[in-house]
Amino acid sequence: MLLTIDNNDGLGGIDYTPALLRDAPLTLTRRRGEWACCTGTLDLTGTPLPIPASRARVLVSDTTGRTLFLGYLQSHAVPSGGRAHSEGVTFSALEAAWLAGGLPLDSLQPQTAVTHTLLGSDVELVYSTTESAENLATDVTVVGSDAAEDYVTELFRGDGTTQTFALAHAPFRESGSTVLLDDSFDDPLLNTSRWTKHDPGSYLSLGAGGLRVGGGNGMDGATVLQWNDPVELGGTLVAEATNLLLTTGSDGLLMGFYSAGVTEGTCIAGVRVHGAAGAHTMQAVVNGTETGTTYTFTNSHEYVVRVRLHCAELQRVRGSYSALVDGTLQTFGGGVVNAPLSIVIEALDLGLASSTPATVLFDGAIATSPPQCVFAPVNSTQITGSIQRVTLHQTGSAWVVSTATDGTLTTRRSGTTGTGADYALSSTGMLTFDPGRVPQPGELLTVVYRRSSPSAARRKDGASDQARLQLALPGLPAWAGSVTRPKPRSREDCIAAAEALLALATGTATGRAGHATWVRGTATADDVQPGDLLSVATATGTQRLPVQTVTLTDGNASPEWVTMRADFAQSRPAGLSFTVDKALPADLTLPNNMKQYKSILPETIKKIQVTVATASALQVDSGSDPPANGGFEVRRSNANFGSATTADLVLQSPVRSFSIPRQAFAERFFVRMYDGSTPPNYSAVSSEVLTSLPLS
Repeated sequence: MLLTIDNNDGLGGIDYTPALLRDAPLTLTRRRGEWACCTGTLDLTGTPLPIPASRARVLVSDTTGRTLFLGYLQSHAVPSGGRAHSEGVTFSALEAAWLAGGLPLDSLQPQTAVTHTLLGSDVELVYSTTESAENLATDVTVVGSDAAEDYVTELFRGDGTTQTFALAHAPFRESGSTVLLDDSFDDPLLNTSRWTKHDPGSYLSLGAGGLRVGGGNGMDGATVLQWNDPVELGGTLVAEATNLLLTTGSDGLLMGFYSAGVTEGTCIAGVRVHGAAGAHTMQAVVNGTETGTTYTFTNSHEYVVRVRLHCAELQRVRGSYSALVDGTLQTFGGGVVNAPLSIVIEALDLGLASSTPATVLFDGAIATSPPQCVFAPVNSTQITGSIQRVTLHQTGSAWVVSTATDGTLTTRRSGTTGTGADYALSSTGMLTFDPGRVPQPGELLTVVYRRSSPSAARRKDGASDQARLQLALPGLPAWAGSVTRPKPRSREDCIAAAEALLALATGTATGRAGHATWVRGTATADDVQPGDLLSVATATGTQRLPVQTVTLTDGNASPEWVTMRADFAQSRPAGLSFTVDKALPADLTLPNNMKQYKSILPETIKKIQVTVATASALQVDSGSDPPANGGFEVRRSNANFGSATTADLVLQSPVRSFSIPRQAFAERFFVRMYDGSTPPNYSAVSSEVLTSLPLS
């Protein structure tokens, strides 16, 4: 191998090959997930060559001119062995990306391998101790973080005086801050790590009043301020623009959520400001259409505009978990969750009394929604004015709707006192209404939310299980643990991770480790990299060996003689796109019922609607039709679905709408869909209906 070093002294690259010590050969080491490294020792005695300096550029090539390594010294070359009077100096260089500030190739990003075919006669194969038995487990239980499980519908009856209602469960909210975005625009310049600005005419700026909008070029989608991060439309989101000041003639969209590019036609929810012919009104935009109440704003008044979104699904984008098995990347999970979306859009004049409710521009729902959106507070066709602050909060999974005695439905809005909101919901599940917003006598209060539960899943390899039964073996190699990065957000994510672990366990190379050694150019013409696959033909068959580390050692010979060593192993640390740990929560009950983890189950009832609640019955609409020869089962316990137990069975209904008989003030019902199989399959997750309703 040829060594060229540029010491950044203006002399360019200098050939250091003749100075390499023969007993300390030039070595290139490539390890998966680490920087490639070049080491060697130089004897500079009697030569004009300078001692290589820190950040010197190092180039290693073969005799054909092919580059094998390009990098930079980590520090000045030092005396060999650490002795001041040594005859040589040792250097160590890392690949170029290190100095450029990048990151080494992460082993958590495996990809389908490049395969190198070798003959066993050209390669020395040495097998070492087999990998950990955990890699071979074919009965796998995976645990993730707490997740949203049961879909809860809780009912209360207003009496005109009760201000606080205690929910049976604390509504699920994902860990971490509820604040997704909060910008008061009080920095000298716009924060580009947070915002992307499209501004062909310099219409957007920061100054007095916060974000200043000075017009537009008259084109929809041309002058835009959008948040850099995509917004997952899961749970309850509240976007708010405060101290919004608009002038007559303004025209464009504010606080918009967009399914694709930022234009009115792709706006899922937002506020349209009308400025044609000197008008000054706001109107909601839902699914690209202007709809709902038209609200006239006043010059020089400041406003708050809120867009509230609610989806019963917290996770709209499923996690993806991959395993590199025998050189082929296998991916499990992924995909998106389609779901309806409830929308409330409101405007509040800050010049009015703090007790004045906000004006609702729209209160309704759309049947389906994209899993992610672009959030753009400003899409200015010709808006003039300012916004002092923009916030976006993820407030959890709760959504509250009132049904008046005349059947009118109204979404109740959360927030702090003095913001025009109806109620506040504590983290423990206490629902407290502001004075003047208390549910009136006979008013039915419906609170929908998700209940928290540890996410977990168990999977077995079918072929291994069948072999176990045929051989009358007591069990399968088992493993139970948690996924630590990225954390599964749902049971479905845990299933995907478990399937990736099973795929790795059943690979032909799993549990095998060792190294292969050959002379470069004799066994293969390609330059092997970590992550590649060696396919070695031997007398006992073809061995598929996943490469983790490659070492090239210069043989100091002419013609060139370079020894290549590839260390191989197929294991969890090297082959997964995620990390696992054996640690489990102390109070966790591991799943043991394999049936509930079948891939094809009746759909979960995501939003039961109680249309009428009387002293004797609840009239229920499940929201979807049952499978052929299937229906809906209602029980007083969540534990006995699919069993022969009838003690807690309330009813079975072959149609989507049914009546649940009532017996007490406080009751709990669990509902699942079942199909026409024998025995029937049930939804994986229950919908739960809770009542706190008088019987008279």
